[in-house]
Amino acid sequence: MSEMRTVRGMRDLMGPEILVRNYLLDLAEGIFQLYGYEPLDSPVMELWETLSAKGGEEVEAETFKFKDKGDRDVGLRFDLTVPLARIVASNPHLPKPFRRYAIGKAWRYDRPQAGRYREFMQADVDVIGSLSPSADAEVVLVALEFFREVLGEDYVVRVNNRKVLRGLTEKAGIEESRSFECFRAIDRLDRIGRAGVLEELKTRGFKSDQSEFLVDAIDLKGEGSKILPEFRELLSGSSIGTEGVEELEYMAEIFAETTEEGEVEFDMSLARGLDYYTGPVFEAAWLGEPKVGAISGGGRYDKLVERFGGPATAATGISIGIDRIIDIALARGLAANLEGGIDVYIAPIKRPMVKFAMKIRSELVQAGASCDIDLMERPLKKLLEIADSRKAKLVVIVGQKDLEKGSVSVRDMATKETSQVAIDQITYYVMDKTLEE
Repeated sequence: MSEMRTVRGMRDLMGPEILVRNYLLDLAEGIFQLYGYEPLDSPVMELWETLSAKGGEEVEAETFKFKDKGDRDVGLRFDLTVPLARIVASNPHLPKPFRRYAIGKAWRYDRPQAGRYREFMQADVDVIGSLSPSADAEVVLVALEFFREVLGEDYVVRVNNRKVLRGLTEKAGIEESRSFECFRAIDRLDRIGRAGVLEELKTRGFKSDQSEFLVDAIDLKGEGSKILPEFRELLSGSSIGTEGVEELEYMAEIFAETTEEGEVEFDMSLARGLDYYTGPVFEAAWLGEPKVGAISGGGRYDKLVERFGGPATAATGISIGIDRIIDIALARGLAANLEGGIDVYIAPIKRPMVKFAMKIRSELVQAGASCDIDLMERPLKKLLEIADSRKAKLVVIVGQKDLEKGSVSVRDMATKETSQVAIDQITYYVMDKTLEE
């Protein structure tokens, strides 16, 4: 028989992986709500005219685009930001600031590799309507709260500003129309290194002195109070660059009051590849093993809503990559901590006892006890082994001789003691015993 495989870049999740994913999603949603964000959902499929409105050279190449049965061009969403921008453009009277969170899958026709999937789960928070850098700082703080809970340590959020990068290209004598080409090359620094960035800039036709200036400048990184004066000095004479530094300084003041040392780093090499960013950009990195790439990213996109026919609207947000954090959590053994046991395993002795066992299970479930039951007609010794593997607190043994006396046997899996319990008292007995735990 031929092996049936998943589509390349997509994966099945089972058992422990689902436990970890559900834990992460529940945690994210709880944190988002604590910060005052409200939920929003959108279709996984959008009209191509919606998806392509984002712009950028990577959209056509990375989108799962196809014709539907009505011969319309459609595609699977590649992030949760574009649907948000469409919704905001269609609802211009939303109260501002509008804080929303969205959790769902997205798809990109990207080259699969470690930590990079074509189908992936994201958890986003966005603030719509605020021009203040405090909104940019806030979405970073929300993500940091999540990382503290899940990772504890070995992570950092890197922050920069597209205006700072534009100031750099301006100082290098590069016209604004070509600045995005520089941003894309710089954004690949972690993957291709300094020499690779220089080669890419050369291939794009930039002069060697321009390229050297940019690559030397993006070495600047560090804590806000220490490194941002160097940002300001380097960009002296560039009004847009200085404006970007001022926004970063505002954010740095907030982070100084709200974050721990080492959680935030200002990094002039951070560009983020998407064309729609207009101001601060951020990206979180996991510093430990396994190597999974960025675990979060985002930035300010003040012009995106206009592309969908809406009014000029300030917007910023951050996305957490749930699938990559699943990989980290599994490697760190989180699944074992989440695999809780059940209250009761019900063991019917032979087929005629199954209907009575089912009746007991229904009553226990209605009372709030978690139950499993044998459906395979296995011997009692095997059922006790299964109950132990399921970390059951109690095993209710339903046998014909006990039933004829109006009772069942209940085995305490911790003490290994077995008690006879009247059928009409079994729910009270089980609930009392499980509540004692």
